[in-house]
Amino acid sequence: MSSESTTPMESTSASASSSTPSTHGKGICPIKPEFIRPNVAPIKEESIATLSEAVEKEGDEGRVASEVGDGEGDTVNANNKRERNNQKHVKNDRKRRGGQTQDRVVTRRIEDEVQLCFKVARGAECEKGDQCKFNHDIKKYLEAKDKDLGERCVNFDLLGDCPYGYKCRFLGAHMDADGKLVKNEEKMAASTNQTMNVFPHDLTLQLRGFKFDFTRSDAYIKQSAQEMSQAGKPKEQSGSSAAPSGEVVEERDIKPIRDDVTHSDTPDVPLRRQEKKKIDFRGKTYLAPLTTVGNLPFRRICKEFGVDITCGEMAMAPNLLQGQKGELALLRRHKSEDIFGVQLTGSKIDTIVRACDMINQVAEVDFVDLNMGCPIDLVFNNGAGSGLLNSASRVRRIIKGMDSVLDVPVTVKFRMAVYDKKPLGTQMTPMFHDLGAALATLHGRSRQQRYTKLADWDYIRECTQTKRGILGEYDYMPFFGNGDILGPSDYYHHLEEHKVDGCMIARGALMKPWIFDEIKTNRDWDISSGERFDMLKRFCDYGLEHWGSDTQGVNQTRRFMLEWQSFLHRYVPVGLLEVVPQRMNDRPPSFVGRNDLETMMASPDVKDWIKLSEMILGPAPDAFRFDPKHKANSTKVEG
Repeated sequence: MSSESTTPMESTSASASSSTPSTHGKGICPIKPEFIRPNVAPIKEESIATLSEAVEKEGDEGRVASEVGDGEGDTVNANNKRERNNQKHVKNDRKRRGGQTQDRVVTRRIEDEVQLCFKVARGAECEKGDQCKFNHDIKKYLEAKDKDLGERCVNFDLLGDCPYGYKCRFLGAHMDADGKLVKNEEKMAASTNQTMNVFPHDLTLQLRGFKFDFTRSDAYIKQSAQEMSQAGKPKEQSGSSAAPSGEVVEERDIKPIRDDVTHSDTPDVPLRRQEKKKIDFRGKTYLAPLTTVGNLPFRRICKEFGVDITCGEMAMAPNLLQGQKGELALLRRHKSEDIFGVQLTGSKIDTIVRACDMINQVAEVDFVDLNMGCPIDLVFNNGAGSGLLNSASRVRRIIKGMDSVLDVPVTVKFRMAVYDKKPLGTQMTPMFHDLGAALATLHGRSRQQRYTKLADWDYIRECTQTKRGILGEYDYMPFFGNGDILGPSDYYHHLEEHKVDGCMIARGALMKPWIFDEIKTNRDWDISSGERFDMLKRFCDYGLEHWGSDTQGVNQTRRFMLEWQSFLHRYVPVGLLEVVPQRMNDRPPSFVGRNDLETMMASPDVKDWIKLSEMILGPAPDAFRFDPKHKANSTKVEG
């Protein structure tokens, strides 16, 4: 196939008219014979489902699964791998293994040999003086510091002043011959902050000291509690996913607001639904919220390829209310994200409503999404994520509460059911419409199914035919589908055949973020390895800007690039396919590309991924270890 792209229609007709029958088995990606490596055992069909479940972690597992506590009696060996003292490792016993990420190789925090004070690194004076626990000797620090990774500092180019000073791993770009830091006054005057929702430490102090003003959410919680008390319904068990349908608002899992804090006598009157910001979601491309890999630098890449709607990584409402900096960082937004939302998960009505109240006051967002799809045990067993599907009454009160405290629209993302044979989508969709949800997105799998098998788009179509208002009227609720979209032909097929108003794209964007350009231009883009490598370089630039250009920031950027590469390597270039387009659940046999770089990018070996990162970020530290959170069985671990 030539480097020129074809439209999905052309690709389909070409494959249909081909006189040569495919020699590839079911579930095997049809690669041209001249690119398949010789003497490599073919993929067995029975392994396809195993590979699928292992790698298809579309954004719900990620960070949450890795936070499961260590088992009793576990130790850590020299390679950072957990060893069980009292358990025999059973390969296919998921419960005893504690989840896929239980045996991940995790890099410990890699520090500089000499810990230089951050203020001194900036060329400023530390007010703590000798009481500071960090070193103030710049000369000693520079003598022990590893050599620079490159000659260009991204932050200095953008701002005219690198905020990491002497700690920057690209120090030569902004230090003169006398060892003094250089500043570009002209760039400093012209630079503007491109990242929004960066919160001061005062917000954390207010939340932890219970001094934040929750007047608006407390009014709803009090009213809701009174309504349920009058109805004479019993109090539910806090956080239970199997709670009875009659529920009351749960007690807060943090201390009550202090009595000495003064509030206005009456809360602000919430905006009516007609007065809220209206977003026309119909026909827009939507990047799914993706835990770990859906970070701000990745979303910037997707914006460059034309995505319309972006959403931050799934944030846990209780952690936001505790002022956890890592959780608050998930609300950050780049200025290029013109339609941006945040996604929350939680099990308690008051916790989610208060988190929305806080977001409404301090963050710039266009909508807030409620996650009712996360399938992992840690979230589900606490009644959050897909656990909310077990209690329609709780969902109803959560959405009503969110709508009462937010000045922006409320959207929902949910799965079709908890159990395979008990779908709930056709009952839940009209309820979301009645509650005023601005958009509903259905992932066409059950919680029990997790990420195995194909998404059920026929059931998604059934849900589109339920009560959602009249198209063109103010109360019309758009309905999006989600699952297994890897190209423009998939996208337009679902729009036409399954009557959705749009599609949310998750894994397809991780494997090929240029899918949004393909959708806009209706073509299968045979993107070159050089163009893909330039994309990775831009991602690393954005990462150094976001996470920092010091040792910690470089390692963070490298790690997130490798997490992304665990999906990127599954892409098969269009020019190598016998039949276009590539299908989501098809696994390619081992193949070579049209040049060495294309071959390296397709490698499932982590060692090759690290080599790719070293071509951009310089040599990885000797202590650096990486094991992808979203790994397939074929992935080899570095370390």
